[in-house]
Amino acid sequence: MADARSPWAGSSELVALGLTVRELRELRGVTQRAVSFDAGVGDYYEGGIERARLNPTLVLLMRVARTLRFSPGELIDLYERHLAVIDAQAGDDIPACPTPAALAHVTAPNARWAAFRHASEARRARSRMRSWT
Repeated sequence: MADARSPWAGSSELVALGLTVRELRELRGVTQRAVSFDAGVGDYYEGGIERARLNPTLVLLMRVARTLRFSPGELIDLYERHLAVIDAQAGDDIPACPTPAALAHVTAPNARWAAFRHASEARRARSRMRSWT
């Protein structure tokens, strides 16, 4: 089997998530195999999450939380506590909201694309018109 590790494998976020899932699973006294089966993934997947090798989707995390009978809020709270211990500055380099300057490169091409699309639609509409006179 090819190495299907996430490009973020071993990052502080995935380590905190793995510790969170492991702690919740151990609180319930459930095996990795049972959680994998109930969440509908392969046997290896639960271990990959706990070892910070895989980056699960949000839907899968919600399935794991439901399988372990924890609310998503409890999972996130415990995750944030683990992350604060591992990397206190996690997320500090990410802006809370994009500034207008950061979005300038996004709006200009969209405006040009909209004008191009409108012109091409007008050309197509003219080519479909037939004279009734």
